Amino acid sequence: MKIKNILAATVVAGALATTGILGAGAAQAATPLRAAAPAATLAELRDAHQLTLLELIDVVRYDVRESFPTSTLMLADGASPSGPTTDMYKVTDWRFVFNTNDPTSRIKSLQVNATLAGAIQPPTYYTAPWGGVASIPDWVGMSPELAYHILRTAGHGNAYQYVSLLKPLVANPQLQYHFSNIRGGCDGFAVNVNDGVVQPICG
Repeated sequence: MKIKNILAATVVAGALATTGILGAGAAQAATPLRAAAPAATLAELRDAHQLTLLELIDVVRYDVRESFPTSTLMLADGASPSGPTTDMYKVTDWRFVFNTNDPTSRIKSLQVNATLAGAIQPPTYYTAPWGGVASIPDWVGMSPELAYHILRTAGHGNAYQYVSLLKPLVANPQLQYHFSNIRGGCDGFAVNVNDGVVQPICG
């Protein structure tokens, strides 16, 4: 499924669901796409050569909520196909996991694979909810580029292949970006979205 198809439906609907996920990076500032977004904004997004992660989250969430209005994003997990990188725009291949929160449906969670180029695959459905993390709020307020800038400023400017956005279920849970060279691994660092604190992923 191509991004243009999804956004064409969005223009017909005349609005995007309120998401507030769009954040501002050190070299990037994005305007949140909210309900009744102007057609010009949608056209700019549709014609973009490459989306940001936060724009892609907006579009994928909107599409998922057409079928599951109460769904919540549980994980955004990205990879750089070319290997470790210091350029977060090269982390182009993402999977998004949602819990449907629909007691009437056998489908309890789903996964959508998508790229920053706008290619969005059909969902894969599961009969069990995604666990081990809390849901990601509709307003994040930080891009992966800004999170990496904070990480580099803290002295950890290594190249990383995997970037994840999640809220682990631990004491005092924080929404975080995880930077690692092992998918889901403990080898890298976490950056808190709310306060910019940097710490080892499994510290």
